[in-house]
Amino acid sequence: MKTKYLLGLFLLLIIQCSYSQADDSILYNYRLKISEDNIRVVEVEAEMTIQEPYLEMNRWGIPPEIEKGWAKFVDVKSILDDTGKPINYTWNNVLQRWDLKTSKNSKIKIKYHVRLEHDNYNWDAAGGIDGRPTVWNEDTLFWVTKALFIYCYGDDSPKKARISFDVPKNWKISTAWTKVADKEFVAENIDVLDNNLLVIGNQVEKIIKVDNMSIFLVTPKSFAYQMDLLNTTLKEILPIYQDVFSELPNTNYLICVSENDIEDGEAYKNSFHQMFKNKNLKYRKIVWANTFAHEMFHYWTGLIYNKDFASNYWFSEGFTDYYSSLALIRSNIVSEQDYLKKLAFQFSRFHSSQRLMRNRVSLVKAGEEKINNWHLIYGGGATMAFILDVEIRSRTNGVKTLDDFMKKLYFDFGKNNKPFDINDQIHVLNYLTNSDFNPIFKKYIHGTDSILEMIFSTCEKAGIIVAQYQSEFYLTPKEDLEKKNIYNAIIGN
Repeated sequence: MKTKYLLGLFLLLIIQCSYSQADDSILYNYRLKISEDNIRVVEVEAEMTIQEPYLEMNRWGIPPEIEKGWAKFVDVKSILDDTGKPINYTWNNVLQRWDLKTSKNSKIKIKYHVRLEHDNYNWDAAGGIDGRPTVWNEDTLFWVTKALFIYCYGDDSPKKARISFDVPKNWKISTAWTKVADKEFVAENIDVLDNNLLVIGNQVEKIIKVDNMSIFLVTPKSFAYQMDLLNTTLKEILPIYQDVFSELPNTNYLICVSENDIEDGEAYKNSFHQMFKNKNLKYRKIVWANTFAHEMFHYWTGLIYNKDFASNYWFSEGFTDYYSSLALIRSNIVSEQDYLKKLAFQFSRFHSSQRLMRNRVSLVKAGEEKINNWHLIYGGGATMAFILDVEIRSRTNGVKTLDDFMKKLYFDFGKNNKPFDINDQIHVLNYLTNSDFNPIFKKYIHGTDSILEMIFSTCEKAGIIVAQYQSEFYLTPKEDLEKKNIYNAIIGN
């Protein structure tokens, strides 16, 4: 009896110790309170250990003309140390943060309110209203988490956060964070905490399981009748991406869809938002399904990231657009005719951008002004993806493809959270093909050589006839009864 008692006590101590260690690993604890009487105000209470004596919010995703960024909508009520003593603080307008009169590695308590007034502002300069907090149908809150959380990033070591909600009982919480209790979640690090979407209220939610991936498809009640169409489309797209990367991630993922007068999409760490023009969806798949596939593919291109974010847009956006169109044709969601129109449009974007620029900008430099170089980045990146795909297949007699390139980047860099640079991309291409891709990168990615002749020669090599006049491109597959050319191999024929 005594032995059993001692054994039980020992096990209890182990459990308590383990819990204590796990609890200690959570540096941030947030409690968010929302009342039905005033759904546009979130009351936040937080306890945290800060490595440096300052607090900040994410600096991306907000129009530059809004002074203080996301902090404009925050009212700090109090900041206390762990003894309850007030900590003096000032707003640093240069560094866009709150400087605190305290020491490093301090434990603090902060209370602040966030006002959901973002939808009173024009969000075009920040990429569009798909990335703007708002209210759906007057009963559901759509939040970008950048707008909600204050923290001290400090160094880049992982920092877990626990987030709990005090909201009306009948409200749902839709998020990609890990659920640990009723209305309580854990985010593994700051990026997962503040670079995602969050929906709170009376939304419709459907959970989709594909292998180890759990997807939460969320929409306002008014758009819920399209849920089956979106569910079917998603299940057709994901196997294509699984083939490219050899796996689907073991993760939660949140997809928010809503109806609007414009169509757009924005991706985050483990989530994306897409807005639909709810008209003739059946006949407009090349538009909305392409955006749907594009934002989903960003999960992988978000992991495969460059050390210099801006110089990587041609890859992160352009290659994503190339693969989103490929996913649609490989899964038979769209016709071959529509796919070729989309590919021709990418060629036109790249070529016409070069023609119309007084001073040409390279794809690498174009990302420094993404809004002004939109067509060049997307069209140029997608065109280069096609060119590299054809070149890889041609140089290896079809043994290797662009899929192999993406897969190697994913396993060598993305899964290891290791940023690459453009030389790493060239090295992987050279390794896969035992050839030299430096000249192509020098001319068309680092450089500004006209892409027109390269488009013609690549299409000829692939098995596509090109008719072109100024910015117009028309693509016709060569007659190949056995369908053994590169083009047919690319689209999966």
